[in-house]
Amino acid sequence: MFILLRGLFRFKNVLSFLIALWLPLMTVLGVRMPGVNVESRVNGCLYPATKKVRKVQLIGKDKSISFGLAKGEREACQLVLRANKISNDLVWEMTPFQDKDGNVLESKVFKEAYISVAVADEIKNFPEGTIPRSMPDALMPFEGGPFSLMIVNENQPFYIQVTSTLNTMPGEYRSVVTVKDGDELQERFEITAKVWGFTLPETPTCETAFGLSKGCIAQKHGVAANSAEATELYKKYYEYLLSHKISAYSIPADILSDEADAYLNDPRMTSFCIPYSGNDETLQRYYNKVSSNPEWAAKGYFYPIDEPTSAEHYRTYEAMTDRVNSLCPGYNMVTPFYKYKFTDEDIQFNSLQMQRGRSNIICGISNLHEFVSTEKYPSKTGFREDLEARVREGDKSWWYVCCGPRPDYCNFFTSNEGLETRLLFWQQKQRNVGGVLYWDTTYWWDVEDVWAESLTTPWTGAYAFGDGSLFYNGNKIGINGPVSSLRLETVADGIEDFEYLTIAENIFGRDYIDKLMAKLTTGLKEYTYSDDLFIQVRETIGNDIDEYCQNQ
Repeated sequence: MFILLRGLFRFKNVLSFLIALWLPLMTVLGVRMPGVNVESRVNGCLYPATKKVRKVQLIGKDKSISFGLAKGEREACQLVLRANKISNDLVWEMTPFQDKDGNVLESKVFKEAYISVAVADEIKNFPEGTIPRSMPDALMPFEGGPFSLMIVNENQPFYIQVTSTLNTMPGEYRSVVTVKDGDELQERFEITAKVWGFTLPETPTCETAFGLSKGCIAQKHGVAANSAEATELYKKYYEYLLSHKISAYSIPADILSDEADAYLNDPRMTSFCIPYSGNDETLQRYYNKVSSNPEWAAKGYFYPIDEPTSAEHYRTYEAMTDRVNSLCPGYNMVTPFYKYKFTDEDIQFNSLQMQRGRSNIICGISNLHEFVSTEKYPSKTGFREDLEARVREGDKSWWYVCCGPRPDYCNFFTSNEGLETRLLFWQQKQRNVGGVLYWDTTYWWDVEDVWAESLTTPWTGAYAFGDGSLFYNGNKIGINGPVSSLRLETVADGIEDFEYLTIAENIFGRDYIDKLMAKLTTGLKEYTYSDDLFIQVRETIGNDIDEYCQNQ
């Protein structure tokens, strides 16, 4: 059923684009479209945070929206404006998110920038409108007040985000956004954020390990790689990830320094990489520092080799792990892999068996969890069984995405729908996977301007838009630090959804969350495209947890 709905969703997008192309002509002919005020300079519609509205498509007419969030959480919605006439004297006014007692929620607004998700060959082979040329992604801070919409019949989305704290009072917080042309009201919108009474834990249940390239950050910001400026920039990007419940591979300080202690003690951090030094004494010093504190030791891991796929790779891997075991007994290690069973040099390899007793954080690419058919996928048969056996032995289960798996698997690509990114964390919970690894968030080496092109890993093929890149360099728009993306905020929302599911499972049991998750996704390529259905299921979980907590 989900596959049929995917087809209908894509057909609807194309139809919306075609109608949008006809709209200017209809206006000239005097034909009025439903929900479009042709007398107004501007029309607008409110959308859920997961909706990606194309630059040229017909928008809806919803002037109100509501969403829920726990204490200690971020949540958002979107407001999409469309100019019927060139408008260079518009005014944005927004009241604070306030409840009936005068309590106020912190809120921020971002103007979304469209980023290219098409290459030349792709454009020439498809009719206009059948594939997206660009998708909204970069989130530029927007202060409101005077603004312009200078391109007629193109959409301009805004991302409106609220943040609750541990001390936020539960209740409904409302804000009104008005758009005026001078003193003349063009549109009015009402947003309601319902804060539930339960709190998300400070240390996320979903463990994360995301790459963050100091060299790329320095290059795109125009500073020397080893400069103090580069270090300060890295700290800003690191903190942004951590504030969104995401732990970077490397802390912004030498692990052996006193400065490192504050980062290692931060309860928001779920993991960090211990540098794999080629010097035995240095390696032992790193490990001795980390293992001196049980909490640090539980979160620290080695990551000396990535994706072994051959006999030679595994010989190198065995030598590395033998060395670490002799110098750092009791270590943690992650070794991501995308080949489960393979043959090389006439030797049959099983990655889960090869890594047993060596890498205790099992981290296969996400789509390995889908292969269960002995007839269709004989080389991958038994992955789940092998994984479950390892977990019973005490090992952790993580997974990862990168340039793969390809669509229609859920991933973090710029060209993905918002739900395709957010539902990855629901699928993770379905499969009892405790953590997610992502290879980089600032991989910009192979693009001149990440704001202009999103094929960040061109060698992987013309589909992996935004692979390894969840940030934008802020200096492009006058910010000495990171600019977030729709995808990064959606990843953070997915991590918070994982928390909802964990809390609900602890309260109501596994059957409860299984039934609700199945409404949204039944397989790694079978999932809903309905933002409304997603909101309904999430609201059900939030309301049920809130009611339970109130009755305790």
